[in-house]
Amino acid sequence: MKPLLRPSAQVLSRQVKDGGVLIHLETNQIYDLNQTGYRIWQLLQEGLDYAAIRDRIQQEFDVDPKELVKELDTLLAHLSSEHLLDGENDAAGSA
Repeated sequence: MKPLLRPSAQVLSRQVKDGGVLIHLETNQIYDLNQTGYRIWQLLQEGLDYAAIRDRIQQEFDVDPKELVKELDTLLAHLSSEHLLDGENDAAGSA
């Protein structure tokens, strides 16, 4: 089971014309996200889990399901490696 990921409290986000910008307050690093990436960030902020995010992006964007999983995994891994996300083990599962 994938860990439940949440945006770090140390990250500010702002929507811009074609996506969004994330600013890590501790490092002052700035990250640009395209429209899809920023939508995923918004869904993380809403508290959705991996499966719900995947399903919502599939509904909202015209993307191949296999490509979506690959891109979603890549984005989440990058956000985690940059300490923009906090992970929790979702051992209890979703209610």
